Amino acid sequence: MSQKPPFNPRPKLHLALTSLSGSPLNSVQNTPSATPILAPFAPPITPFASPRYSPFRSAGLKPPSPHGGPVLFSPRRPKSSYGNYTWFRIKRLLGSKALWIVTALLSLVWWWSNGGKEDLEVIKVKSSKLGKDLLASDPTQNLQFFPASNPKIHYIGRWTATPNRLRKDGTFPGVYFDITIANTTTLLLSLHNTQEPPLKTSTGILSPTSTAVPAPIIGHLSFRPGSIRDKPAPPISLLARVDQEEYILLPNSTALVAVRSQDLNPNVEHHVRIVAPMTDDNGRGIFEFEGLWLSKGGKLSRVGGSLLDQESVDEDALQAESEKVGEKHRLGLSGIMRDNGHRKSMEEIAADEDDDGPSAVEDRKRILEVITDNPGSLGGKHRGRRTGGADGLLAGVMGWEYLLGEMFGVDHVGIGVDGMCLTQECIGGTGEPYGIGDAFFRSGPHGSAYFEHPWLFHAYIPDVIVLNIGNSDHVSFGTYFETYNKTTWELSSRFEDTYVSLIKAIRQLAYPKHPFIAHSEKSGSSSAFIPNTVPASIPIFIMRPLRGQLEHATQGVVNRLRADGDKSVFWLDTSGWLDTDIDTDDPSASASQDFFLDQAVEPPKWRLTEQGNQRVAIFLHMHTCRYLAGAEEKCAFLPPEVYQGKVFDPDEANFDRFIEDEKERKLKKLFWDSRSNEEEAGF
Repeated sequence: MSQKPPFNPRPKLHLALTSLSGSPLNSVQNTPSATPILAPFAPPITPFASPRYSPFRSAGLKPPSPHGGPVLFSPRRPKSSYGNYTWFRIKRLLGSKALWIVTALLSLVWWWSNGGKEDLEVIKVKSSKLGKDLLASDPTQNLQFFPASNPKIHYIGRWTATPNRLRKDGTFPGVYFDITIANTTTLLLSLHNTQEPPLKTSTGILSPTSTAVPAPIIGHLSFRPGSIRDKPAPPISLLARVDQEEYILLPNSTALVAVRSQDLNPNVEHHVRIVAPMTDDNGRGIFEFEGLWLSKGGKLSRVGGSLLDQESVDEDALQAESEKVGEKHRLGLSGIMRDNGHRKSMEEIAADEDDDGPSAVEDRKRILEVITDNPGSLGGKHRGRRTGGADGLLAGVMGWEYLLGEMFGVDHVGIGVDGMCLTQECIGGTGEPYGIGDAFFRSGPHGSAYFEHPWLFHAYIPDVIVLNIGNSDHVSFGTYFETYNKTTWELSSRFEDTYVSLIKAIRQLAYPKHPFIAHSEKSGSSSAFIPNTVPASIPIFIMRPLRGQLEHATQGVVNRLRADGDKSVFWLDTSGWLDTDIDTDDPSASASQDFFLDQAVEPPKWRLTEQGNQRVAIFLHMHTCRYLAGAEEKCAFLPPEVYQGKVFDPDEANFDRFIEDEKERKLKKLFWDSRSNEEEAGF
């Protein structure tokens, strides 16, 4: 008896050539084993076909299993050769090392340009014990944030809001803002200015006179957009005055600056002024202001005499609580939101505003604007003082243009560019080939980023304009006389023509109406309520240069303008105001002199001392009093002949009429008395 194998052997299959009408399955099952085997034709090997070949698949059969025969199946639909090749290229590209290296480098560059440098500094600080101690105490704990767009912040000067309204940038020396705060013990300033290069090992060590918090550890407190084109400005030196106290020096301020910390009386209102003198950067600095930090529950009130901006009332009603307000501020939201995220109604907005609505036109502060090429704030250079030190910063509030506004208690704007000529293409002048007239119509001085943007003259309208121009032109004409190859008369005429064009441009383009009339029309008030003492146009005072340079040219400017019908232009004869005789050999006499020679610049320039600035402000106070003082009757009387013409003044006209009537009455009385005496005598 034969033994069976442990498993059935695999059947031997043979593929025979079938007829056209026969079935491959029947052919395989009915063909005897002796039939000759036909070797099928194998397709050539291509990049789009598999090199493996099976006779079963070519015949439409699945390969047989070990325990069964071949099975009939439906063949797959052939795939596109192009699709296979596309996937082949994608897989090959993804497997490339060069692609991943380039991607990593681009990601690193993007991260570095969007704050990666600051992140590294944070990591360094965190790794040290000092950094852990600093990070453990958040300086903004229990504080709330008020953004720069809050309308109760009273800005004076050339301030430009960024498109996303995250901050306001101040330009030109002496720019400042006023605030009134209450119910707070702390006042911090949030700036976009950043130290470059960043501090390294000494980040935790603060200067005795600096109140700035180290920038690397509080980058999350500064609401900075992610655009790589929005680069922070360098540090800015500031002055802060709380109530009537002395100025607080804040040199090289960046990021978060502490003005007062835990020492303010929360039960009274405090009036604060923040000034950027810009004496240490040649007037080209930018004050990038983001907002204020006050104690929780602190209140920001309207500054007396300011006009609230109606377009930003919504932003004013934001109840900021640090992180929540910071998130809304980063997104640029201007809507007023409740705690549950719904928009407030107009009734709720009015309730939040209390009585801080827009003020009447009569309540507004008057504004003085000064345009000069020789700012008095540079008097801090006197006797070798450093412009970036304490003396230099305090000189920013000791110039005659600043003192004149403070004497009247009015707002004052300074458009001062040191060394910039009035005439264009002035050899050796600052910002050549531009002139100071070009800077007046720009948002910032030459050399700053805002010089490229025009100023729209919507922020403020001055009540009085004072111009002290000609010193830089005179220096250029005298120093480069041979290069100009023109006579003194031709250069003087060129200066005079440019001066006349500037005044006409101010009248027609910048300030066509007096501020009282413009604000009344904007508020819809009737012109019948405008006092008859309001001049038809803004008074413009053209000063004779303080050392007498180009005196006849400035006098000719006023004569030409008044001859054309502009009776609100006045020429100020400054001869005799200051002592121009300087004794440079006696150093002890410099304190009592009005000028000093600044030899730190080329060519050397005459600048005003502290005494000279004070004397100029006193003399200007006498001439501008009737336009800036709250009580005009307290101003000194000056005859109209002082200004080479007479402007219609109703009070003065009534006084003149009274004098004429009094003369007529006395003459009549004298005549009739003498006539009666003659009749009694029998004549």
